[in-house]
Amino acid sequence: MTLAEKILSLRTEKGMSQDSLAEKLEVSRQSVSKWETGQSTPDLDKIIKLADLFGVSVDELVREGERPQPPEPPQPQVVYVEREKRGLTPIQTLGVVMEITGVALAVIGIMGAPLLIWAAAALVILGLPLLLARKHPFLITGWLAVALSCLVLNPYVAVCPWGLVGGLQRLYLFITVPGIRYRSTVFAIAVGIVRGSLTLALMFFTWRAWKKKRPPEET
Repeated sequence: MTLAEKILSLRTEKGMSQDSLAEKLEVSRQSVSKWETGQSTPDLDKIIKLADLFGVSVDELVREGERPQPPEPPQPQVVYVEREKRGLTPIQTLGVVMEITGVALAVIGIMGAPLLIWAAAALVILGLPLLLARKHPFLITGWLAVALSCLVLNPYVAVCPWGLVGGLQRLYLFITVPGIRYRSTVFAIAVGIVRGSLTLALMFFTWRAWKKKRPPEET
């Protein structure tokens, strides 16, 4: 592409007439027409002004050849992010069923069937690890330990205290009543206090894990 062709092409792209271009360069319209038809060549100072008006370099304007096209803007990259499913997994659903069943049995047990309370406690404790399945192995292990201790050490309510309060009550009786200072009593006190403390810690960290897992509300 010659200089004349470039002047004509760039002027057309800018939407300028020969008169308006001539006015900006302080020349006559005939001069612009001669430049575009190749009958004459603009002076160096006019070439510099033309380059400034058209937004190109002087070298690009006067060099023979095709005028380089401006680079195309980069296409935005579309990134597909797989959203985590917010529904309960089958294992977690089983945990919810066990929790609800355990609460229902506990209510029935309080109303007149004490043996059901033991089964209700086992269901509630065993259901908690299922709610945390595959996400929190330490919490799962802790709750399983509590559940197994209830199943193994508490076949009858009278053998070992269920939790921290019962353990502290046994400890108070152990200190104040000399007649019950047996090894089995010490064992029962230790089981109650340790299991109760572990249960409280597990309840706290389970609440934190469950709260952290919930997604923020979309607005």
